[in-house]
Amino acid sequence: MSVNKTIHSEGEERYSTLVNNAAAVRAICSAVEGTLGPKGLDTMLVGGQGEVIITNDGVTILEKMDVTHPAARLMIQVARSQQRQIGDGTTTATVLAGALVQEGVAQVTRGVPVAKVVSGMLQGIELAVTSLQGRSRAIESLSDNALKRIAITAGREQADIARLIIQAAEAVGEVKLREDGYRFADSVLAHEEASSEVWTGILLNQKPMNLHLDEEARRDVRILVLHDALEPEAVSEESLVTEAGFQRYMQLREQFRSSLGLLQELGVGLIASDRGVDPEAEQFCSDHGILVLQRLSRRDLQLLSEHTGARPVRRTALRKSAPELGAALGSAGYAAYDERLERVRVAGGHGDQHVT
Repeated sequence: MSVNKTIHSEGEERYSTLVNNAAAVRAICSAVEGTLGPKGLDTMLVGGQGEVIITNDGVTILEKMDVTHPAARLMIQVARSQQRQIGDGTTTATVLAGALVQEGVAQVTRGVPVAKVVSGMLQGIELAVTSLQGRSRAIESLSDNALKRIAITAGREQADIARLIIQAAEAVGEVKLREDGYRFADSVLAHEEASSEVWTGILLNQKPMNLHLDEEARRDVRILVLHDALEPEAVSEESLVTEAGFQRYMQLREQFRSSLGLLQELGVGLIASDRGVDPEAEQFCSDHGILVLQRLSRRDLQLLSEHTGARPVRRTALRKSAPELGAALGSAGYAAYDERLERVRVAGGHGDQHVT
């Protein structure tokens, strides 16, 4: 009797880490599996500061969770990879991976060698992929009824959301939708003050520095995108205490003022920078009706460049001639600050078509 107990306890200890990992994986899956499918429920997340997020997006739920267990963190990486590669299906990927882990642990604890379990899983996955590929078909065009059914499912059977999806897809066009690396899901923006709409352009998540400008929309705007600060080149503090250093400082400021005048001549109506803006430049732009956006995210700058055809430049490019600098400017048919959304709307760009 004592011998059997010893063997049983050794078996439990042998698989304790495996079972512990499986329990952590199960906990992660249970956090998102209730949101699966068009009939899935939303989940309310409450942060440490009392902030509330209501979502059914698996990767959002997992990203907001405070997870330290190594196996659980691997499951979150599964969701991230799915989101990065596909842009959808994070909950499905997480639940499927969790089911594979649970069944694998059950087989191993029954005595099946790990190598055989892994081999069996790989064969099963290969068969499943082959079966799915055999039953799949390509979407022929934007008028394909299958696309509308997909939109209804993605919109959780809400006809108004499905119409928005189809409308946005038509605005983007088939060529853009079929581009490698383009993800339609990235076009979706959720905002508590927004009404459901399709905006055939982009929304930049930043307030202009000069909000006191008139709120009329700017038409046929030329746009400068800076991967730099909109300010004069710096002079070291050690140099400033010398006569030559101070003269250099004044020379650089004068060059900067001339550059601002050149921007006015070129008809620039919007300047977007990923860093700060000099107070003198801010005042100049306010006086001449130029919207200034500072500290924009790299993603927003990339979107702005793609949509308007702007070529991002450093501040040293401001010293170039008018034709050279003008060639780097982008153009848009419309640009205005939306006070309700606290975002800048840009549309009618001369570059790639975008929709929000």
